[in-house]
Amino acid sequence: MLRSVLTVVATYIAMAVFVVGCFMGLWFGLGPDRLLVPGTWKGNMLLCIAAPGITVIGGLIGGFACAKIARGPKPVIALAGVVVLLGAVSAFFTLRKPEPTGPREAGMTVQQVMEKGREPTWLAIFNPIGGAGAVLIGGLFMAAPRKPR
Repeated sequence: MLRSVLTVVATYIAMAVFVVGCFMGLWFGLGPDRLLVPGTWKGNMLLCIAAPGITVIGGLIGGFACAKIARGPKPVIALAGVVVLLGAVSAFFTLRKPEPTGPREAGMTVQQVMEKGREPTWLAIFNPIGGAGAVLIGGLFMAAPRKPR
């Protein structure tokens, strides 16, 4: 039991570190002017593809690791539940923040964009659902034992 709980906590933390690290790499590596449409607060095509991709890859890795460490499906299902619950809480607070109005100035720092900007509604809703689905796929299907031929 303790192994399962610790596995869920550890794999959630690992997933969060992976997702945050990928986004930090994008934002600090490319900068807001290359990730947002010029003069607006909307993400460009790269960001609109990378954001859900990072969520799904993080979920697949987390689910796979959880299943391999805990040796069973119940911790994977619990991890998916944690992803949905914490993702829904995050989405709730994201959607309460007003969308930025007016044009975005060129040359803004990442910190300024994070303070004034807001995650798109579709992504705030996708993250808990897509992340939990990816955890289940990674843990229940990818990590399932294969029958030898």
